Amino acid sequence: MKYSSILFAAFVLTAFFASSGIAQETVARINQPALTKDSVWSGKIIVEKPLSVPKGVTLTIRPGTVVGFKKDAGLVVGGVLKAAGKKGLPVSFTSDEKEPSPGDWTGINFMESGDGTALKHCSVSYAGAVTVSVCSPAIQDCEITKGSQGIVLARKARPSISGSSIREMSGGGISCQMGSYPLITGNVIDRCGPYGISSSQDSQPTMKGNTISGCETGVSLAQSVPPIESNVFKGNKTGLFLSSAGNTILIRNNKFLDNETGLVCQQFSNPLIEKNIISGNKQGLVCFRAASPIIRNNEIYKNGEAVNCIQLCSPKITANNIYGNKRGIYLDLSSYAVINGNNIYSNEIEVELGNMSSDWERRVNNKPARGSQAQNLTMASRGRAMAQRMEDGAHIMGEVDATGNWWGDVTDEMEAKGPKANIKSFIDYYDVPTRTYEGYSGIYTQDRINYEGWKKLRIKNAGI
Repeated sequence: MKYSSILFAAFVLTAFFASSGIAQETVARINQPALTKDSVWSGKIIVEKPLSVPKGVTLTIRPGTVVGFKKDAGLVVGGVLKAAGKKGLPVSFTSDEKEPSPGDWTGINFMESGDGTALKHCSVSYAGAVTVSVCSPAIQDCEITKGSQGIVLARKARPSISGSSIREMSGGGISCQMGSYPLITGNVIDRCGPYGISSSQDSQPTMKGNTISGCETGVSLAQSVPPIESNVFKGNKTGLFLSSAGNTILIRNNKFLDNETGLVCQQFSNPLIEKNIISGNKQGLVCFRAASPIIRNNEIYKNGEAVNCIQLCSPKITANNIYGNKRGIYLDLSSYAVINGNNIYSNEIEVELGNMSSDWERRVNNKPARGSQAQNLTMASRGRAMAQRMEDGAHIMGEVDATGNWWGDVTDEMEAKGPKANIKSFIDYYDVPTRTYEGYSGIYTQDRINYEGWKKLRIKNAGI
């Protein structure tokens, strides 16, 4: 009779908690260095020191579970981790410190993890990083916040990272290193310090449909990668930065909005840049130090400066709509862009030339090799242009090729004044044709903008 009364009281108490909505929380503390058998976690778990899930062991974590890590603790997964929350009921991995800060705990390290390993509908906060090496876990619909780094990929990691939010990182969003091949799609990466996504050391990330904002550099690349498509770069210092990235990158259908600089190509980075929207940036697209991309069928508008080419850049700028910018195209230090078939209109300045002189290049290259070489090296060390060889046929002596474009209202001025006129919104040296160059003797003839063959009607196939 007494035993039955206790059961009845327990039943009543359980019913009371359930009906009143008061949670019954169990707290388990993990002290061992490794799990020795398959385990299932639920409720609240405190991991007090570094813990491993070795090969042959599976750890399953149920929706709504909170896993707190003490200082410098973390999780190394060589076996299988199945952490699958639900929408509104995530699995949470976080610091167990009273006043948490980035990097309190080391994070989750997937090291040659087994098939079936995944983080789905999980929250990871205050971690050193989620690290992936030599395995392919799915990271889906997760929130990774307030850590040192978001996700670090190494040694041929091939994870799928999708639908996730990576925010407020002190040391970067997603770092791709050592031949990793991640699929990065549909994520929001915001305020992640030095970069949103960085790729180096022969990594090949596929980046599609992400929104990257509030970073020093949205995406930073030092080699060729698969197509970069349908991303939004917004409010970064630099949206997309390419250095030594070669000729094979495709940058298509992205939006570069309200960055200090939307897109930078430097040092022999020659991508195909097409069908992008570049708007609201202080500088839209910058080509620097021998970068010569193909820029076609883009909408480039309402920037401080639309396209800026400095130091030996020869991009092909064709079939774009470039309008409503303070300055449309600026060329400096031997940057011979070819500008054909565009609608360029309603910019305060349509095209401007800085230090541009084919005469200087020809005469410098005709000097004895030793003297010319020494002078070029001196100029290069000061960030100045190095002369191009004229026999490559890259441009007509003394002119920048801006033929075959439609210039909007400026067309009326061209029609009235003719092809050799000094047009107000074109700044070259037609009226001040000579200049001296630091480090070089003599007076050199400056280049002019050749806008002959202008179109009288708007070009229909230009822009997106």
